Amino acid sequence: MATFIPKRVAAKPSATDTNVAPNDLVIVARLGVAYGLKGWIKLHPFSHAPDALEHAAVCWIAPYLPNQTEVPQSAWQAVTLKGFKPHSDAWVAEFHEWAGRTDAENHKGWQVAVARADFPTTDDDEFYWVDLIGASVLNQDGVTLGKVHSLLESAAHPVMQIIGDGVEYLIPFVGVFVGKVDVAAKVINVQWDVDATA
Repeated sequence: MATFIPKRVAAKPSATDTNVAPNDLVIVARLGVAYGLKGWIKLHPFSHAPDALEHAAVCWIAPYLPNQTEVPQSAWQAVTLKGFKPHSDAWVAEFHEWAGRTDAENHKGWQVAVARADFPTTDDDEFYWVDLIGASVLNQDGVTLGKVHSLLESAAHPVMQIIGDGVEYLIPFVGVFVGKVDVAAKVINVQWDVDATA
């Protein structure tokens, strides 16, 4: 059965030029309120296993915009984690570039991104959600159901939201329904009838 939990690997230095944001940024968290007096800040990852953030040599931060795709490349600022640890229902982080609490207060609500190239590698049966968005979904009869629009969290398992020609399918991302996942080709094979609940 496939899982979304990435393999933990040691951080590797990034070749990213810290003056220019890379083109493959993936927004992975948002900054919360300042924590303590030394510049720590609450950080809210969008994943239960924030490995990409934890192992990134360079993170990028920018002010939050309602439509995150509108963030200009010039708005992103490079920061490096000095400390990162779980705390209560969130995480707390400290950046080398910040001098104290005022810096943390000035960045409340900002979004945090990591270059996709800097994500830790995964095992063969592990996937990052960002890599599945836009993938074509084919059923056992070779019928294309549509493309993955998003992945939704549920209490039991993740669910793929697939949008086709005027049809929406919600398919649990579990082994009984999901077969081969070809990330490079952006194709996911499923056991799902066209007439199934859509």
